Amino acid sequence: MATVAQELDRRSAQALQHIENAAANLHQSVTRLDSCGERFAKTALGVIGSEAKQTITHGTGQAVGEIQQQLLQAAQTIHSSAQEMEAQRKGLNAARRSMLWNGLGALLIGSMLAAGGTGYFAWKSTQDIAQAKFGSDILQATQSGTLTRCGDMLCVKTGKKPQRYGQNGEYLLLRD
Repeated sequence: MATVAQELDRRSAQALQHIENAAANLHQSVTRLDSCGERFAKTALGVIGSEAKQTITHGTGQAVGEIQQQLLQAAQTIHSSAQEMEAQRKGLNAARRSMLWNGLGALLIGSMLAAGGTGYFAWKSTQDIAQAKFGSDILQATQSGTLTRCGDMLCVKTGKKPQRYGQNGEYLLLRD
């Protein structure tokens, strides 16, 4: 998740840098075009006669006005595009943060589930081991002859002096 968030952040930064470079290039082009247009107008006016001068001045003024209008529209378009890109960048940053927090939450929940599952399996394994030990004790008592069958009944060899066990002495301790 962190890698995806970093990649989104890197791409957002690249896109913003690209827009800023394009805006700077367009600004330079506008400046050069404006200065070239002014130089052209001055040179043309100096060379051409007085009657042609009025006609050219009028035509040049219209052309420069149209160019200036187009440049203003282009600048407005670039400005609105830059604002939209900034809004998208902010949205991507918010989405990245959201994904990061969601990922951390998922990792936290997963870790808690894994820890709980591990604890349960450890407890269950301890219970299984205790049960297996009891089964092993019964097997050992059967093999040693301490626990055997007496017809249909189960018999226990208690020894010559049996000892009692439990709060009320309800159990007899087995001896080999």
